Formats: sequence, C-alpha cells, structure tokens
Amino acid sequence: MLYVVVLILILVSSFFATNNKSVAPLEVNFLDVGQGDATLVQYLGQYQVLVDGGPSGRNLLNEVGKVIPAADKQIEIVVLTHPDKDHLAGLIDLLDSYDVGLFLENGQKAETNIYEELDSKLDEKKIPRQKILEGSKFSIGKNLNFIAYNPDAVVEEDKDRNEQSVVLRMDFGENSFLLTGDAEIETEMDIISDGEDIDVDWLKAGHHGSKTSTSEKFLQSVTPRYVIISVGKTNRFGHPHEEVLNRLLEAGAEIMRTDERETIVVECFGLNKSCAVR
Repeated sequence: MLYVVVLILILVSSFFATNNKSVAPLEVNFLDVGQGDATLVQYLGQYQVLVDGGPSGRNLLNEVGKVIPAADKQIEIVVLTHPDKDHLAGLIDLLDSYDVGLFLENGQKAETNIYEELDSKLDEKKIPRQKILEGSKFSIGKNLNFIAYNPDAVVEEDKDRNEQSVVLRMDFGENSFLLTGDAEIETEMDIISDGEDIDVDWLKAGHHGSKTSTSEKFLQSVTPRYVIISVGKTNRFGHPHEEVLNRLLEAGAEIMRTDERETIVVECFGLNKSCAVR
C-alpha cells in the first residue's frame, strides 16, 4: 500500500515578478551538530524542511539560527528518519523555539527516555504527525519535490532501527539529493532491488560513514558527484571508516565532512543550473 503525503505551499508571486529570469536559491544545509545528523533545506528564504535534529538541542538551535531569518519562527516540515538519539534529541528543544507545521516519521517507536520526551512534546504542542514510508511524496511549490524510498509499508517494531531509516530523495529541477539517514547495506540492496531511481548528484552518506553503509554496489547505482558525511570530530566510533572513504574515492566522488568543514551549505540558483558549495 502506498502512503502518499502531499503538501503544496503557495509561493509569493510578487517574488518572481522582481526577477522573472531566474529561480530564487534553494539552500541545503548539512548542519554541523556533532556526531549525528541534521539537514536543513530552505527554499526562497522562507520555507524550511528539517531532516533529523542531531544529538543536542543547543547545537541544533545554534546552527538553525544561522540559516533561518530571526523573524521566521515557522518550520514547515520536520522529518525524523528513525528514533535514535543522535537524530532526534535536538528536536525536543527545537519544538519549544519554532512552530512546526507537520512532523513526518516512520512510525517506529523506541523504548528510551529521549524518545518518550519527544513523543510527549509533539502531543503537547499538538503538532500534526504522519507516517512517511516507501512511496510517500511531498512538495514545496511545484519545483521542490521529495519521495521516500524506505522504509517498507510495514514497519517492524523489533527490527533494527537503522535498517528502517527514512531514505529521502529530493529534486530541484536538474539537481538531485539523496538523504539516507542511518540506512545500512541491507536497506541499500533492498532499494536497488525495488528499482528505485537513486542516481543523484549529491549523497548524504549513510550512518556517518560507517563501513556498514555506502556499499560499492550502492555507489554504482547512485553515481554521486559529491558526498557529504555528517560526523563529529574525534568520535568514539571511528567514523568515517577508511574503507568507506576509499570506496568514495574509487567512485570518483568529492568528499565533504562536517567534522572538517563544519556546516556545509549547498546553493542551487536555478532549475537548470548546477548546485555548488558556498
């Protein structure tokens, strides 16, 4: 069964009247939140999609505050790829600072205090919640489109949380991104066997560069030009793994890491123009 989420926001027509020869920038911010994941997509300077929140509310709010205008206290969509602390903890403080229009999650619960705190906060704030599963789609206007390739329609509570991470493709004209959460090789092979279109320009490497993700076969299907690794400095897990870095080099991808470059900002100035790191 397909779960489809559609959210169309009406864009301000007067904006285009001021510059009808180009499309206003899309910014994809791979936030430096330490050993965790948080990606903030900003469209036209006023519409935001946040994918994951990292391990710390302080770190997340600090980085989000650098991107979102001070007067803008609305985040249209928040996506939680899976309920692990290094992806969800920062969202708790975020919900006290921003009004969230829609919260998307895979539906898997975690028997942890931090997940229960987030769950209670979402209920307290009365934020609409929907499942995002394979085949789910949503859009910001007509030019920024998202589709989920994982998890499958049935989420198993006792299955490994990494394997049930939301894997999200984002397209803006000729530019394409794949955000993989903590998806590991089993999930990568499942997506390939499903025949999903995962050939993209920009890849957010799975599981912070762990050797259990970003397999050679997956890279052959994705053929990324650029790979972002969201990872904390001198983390205790040894991420990113040398084996993964070698795979990426062999695939001809340019590697960018948040532990080396801090927040990585990708700007897209038009539907038919290549995105570039600022």
